Amino acid sequence: MLQPRTQVARMLHEEHVAVLALLQRLSLLLGGHGPDSPPNREDPALGRLFGELSAAIETEIKTHFEFEETALFPLLDAFGERELGELYIEEHKTIVPLGDRTAAFARNAGAQGFDAQAWAAFHRDASAFSERLTRHAEAEEAALVPLLDDLLDAVEDDRLALAYEAMR
Repeated sequence: MLQPRTQVARMLHEEHVAVLALLQRLSLLLGGHGPDSPPNREDPALGRLFGELSAAIETEIKTHFEFEETALFPLLDAFGERELGELYIEEHKTIVPLGDRTAAFARNAGAQGFDAQAWAAFHRDASAFSERLTRHAEAEEAALVPLLDDLLDAVEDDRLALAYEAMR
């Protein structure tokens, strides 16, 4: 994809790139350790990943979704793209609970470690979370980001970019 032209599209694009990189690291961990083979809890890389993952889910991803739902999807509706916003909202409704469970495990594992049963549950939820959020971010990159470049004029782009900065 070409570099987005509008500030808002660039902001979303940069967040998509960052979350996809984080999800790639999570997928590598999950792929290297099946649901029945937890990783070594003493691995410092594991602690860093869990910390970054829980922070991203609890703040950045939720703020991203909230901004889209409150500021961008009503704009899409006004331009005749209601179905796209509705589709993304339905995806958010599936992703958020998976993310909440994934973040809770990551936060608790960082503080207390984990047992085989907890790892199996995390593996299930984190795999589903990673898969769905990856598809979602890629879909937004393909459709939403270019659409925003087409829809936003400079005044609306500035207004929305400032609003989003204030949320973050």
